[in-house]
Amino acid sequence: MTIQEFVVKHKDEMYSDLVEFINIPTVLDETTVTSEHPFGAGPYRGLEWFLNKASSFGFETRNVDGYAGEITAGTGDFMIGILGHSDVVSEGEGWLTDPFQASIEDGKIIGRGSSDDKGPILSCLYGMRYLSENNLIPEGSCLRMIVGSDEEELWRCIDYYKEHVDRLPDYSIVPDGYFPMIFCEKGLFDFDMTADLAVCEDAKVIIRELRGGNGRNIVPGKAKAVLDADKKILEDMRQIAAEEDGISTTISGSVLKIQAEGKSTHAMAPENGKSAISMLMNVLEKIGMRYSLSIGEFIHLYQKYVGDDYHAGKFGCCWEDELSGKTTLNVGIMEMNGSVVTMKANLRYPATLEKDFVQKAMAKTMSDAGFHYDEAAYLPPVYIDPESEFMKILMEVYIRDTGDTEHAPFAIGGATYARALKNAVAFGALFPYETELAHEANEYLLADSYEKMTVIYTDALKALLNMEVKHV
Repeated sequence: MTIQEFVVKHKDEMYSDLVEFINIPTVLDETTVTSEHPFGAGPYRGLEWFLNKASSFGFETRNVDGYAGEITAGTGDFMIGILGHSDVVSEGEGWLTDPFQASIEDGKIIGRGSSDDKGPILSCLYGMRYLSENNLIPEGSCLRMIVGSDEEELWRCIDYYKEHVDRLPDYSIVPDGYFPMIFCEKGLFDFDMTADLAVCEDAKVIIRELRGGNGRNIVPGKAKAVLDADKKILEDMRQIAAEEDGISTTISGSVLKIQAEGKSTHAMAPENGKSAISMLMNVLEKIGMRYSLSIGEFIHLYQKYVGDDYHAGKFGCCWEDELSGKTTLNVGIMEMNGSVVTMKANLRYPATLEKDFVQKAMAKTMSDAGFHYDEAAYLPPVYIDPESEFMKILMEVYIRDTGDTEHAPFAIGGATYARALKNAVAFGALFPYETELAHEANEYLLADSYEKMTVIYTDALKALLNMEVKHV
């Protein structure tokens, strides 16, 4: 049986499994975190579901303390890895269907995680099943899939996994990017900025509430502010706000509520979305030009040093290189609590720059703005030579299975698990002709792509398993 015949035979089962998998909301949930469930009940359920599915295919599985899962086929010393994740970002705003009740409509499997990363890792699992059932894993080789459950947040899953295993794969694919493959990724800082508010007690407008966003790696789709002022100026402020697209307002008593609705997208390319936080801050700045605001100083500083500049020019970090492109900056969450505003942000910088150089520039901006800095995570740039044998094997498989000779390996601003292991590369799963929907509302995976990627991943794993054999 060929892999194409295998996919045709099992495609209904593949669809059913993906729907069931999507329906488990594997979003980080701090309220249900325990020693057994390090990222909450949902992520643990999703990890267990995937490991049970692998076990039903006859594979050896291991749950590494709820942080990650391990699935092994074969017993040889030469190990080919597959590194993916079962957790997903929060649903966000703008869904036309329930994001955690998957549906199949017009050739699309719709639901949060369908393309990032539940569909691709299930595709690889079925590829492992085909190779195992057809005795196509060489005696001296083995396959190991590693599934993390905190990839969308702080990568604590893969860090914990690496500390608790004896060995790691020799070469790995990461089905969480783009075809044909990604050979370079920008450096990345996840960080929090906090501002101690200098509150003007005599201000005409008191800002009671200021918040927006769902995650630092998502361009915020919604934001809101609640303003308290004399009734005489409420209508004027409403008119100022109404001049901006995507802004809605309501007045109740002496309170004006301003809501901004932008467009969420992945923080690796924030220019493809529209930040609701930036929209809201622009409105507040305009109101502040006419009336004094209780936290007017913070509004001014934010606009001066951050604003709506997706490429971090105001932030003092607008760089570009030929290899990986421009810096990007995303403030994904803003929240005012009492006299403090917290901003959860994400900066991705060109791969040719040194970490210290970037940190010094960020530190200067923080000092000038008077913001406090707290680093949440750092990921160095990654580069793999496209001319290496490993990369050439993957490209040969991709070209043979798709006929696509126009697209070459490329660089991205995204952060994939390819950074986590040596000799790892993001290989698929988005095809060049498809639109990126990860982290966006109404995320879906084309059924046709689900089937095609399964063929490609199976052929790629088969070729990589035999890479060592060729050198014996």
